[in-house]
Amino acid sequence: MSSVWLPCGDYHQNYVEDQGWWQSKLIKGKMILLLAIVFIGIPLLALSPEGEYWVSVATMVGYTAMGALGVQLLIGFAGLLTLGHAAFIAVGAYTSTMLVLQFPWPQFIVDWGLAYPISIVAAGVAAGLWSVLFGLPSARVKGFYLILTTMGAQFITVDFVLTPLGH
Repeated sequence: MSSVWLPCGDYHQNYVEDQGWWQSKLIKGKMILLLAIVFIGIPLLALSPEGEYWVSVATMVGYTAMGALGVQLLIGFAGLLTLGHAAFIAVGAYTSTMLVLQFPWPQFIVDWGLAYPISIVAAGVAAGLWSVLFGLPSARVKGFYLILTTMGAQFITVDFVLTPLGH
């Protein structure tokens, strides 16, 4: 498209145009600015006196965006409704936190700064396995029943798994 703004209405000729990421010059410019902020601005903030605070804020924004993208994938693209998506995020967050804080890492892994990346990968695996545990029985249900099974996953995760482990 040659215009800066997308015109009102549906003018796309095929699915590829309709689902394109950068559909106008304005969107391309905004994405380049966002990438510059992420890859240049955040490292510069890390060097400031309050660097640890800003890096922690950027990390939380990143995790939240990843969770929102997961919900977008499930609801937006697959058309499935869920109420328990946060349960799987919680399992991953809890796994990562416990691995970083409680696991007796060998000293060379701590010295090389690998404890956090390894814990993130392990958290992804744990959250994936937990979601498969609920996903396989829920694979054949639709609509309201899928909402109930995902809500059940939320309650089971929080009430019976994470709460007793935290005490």
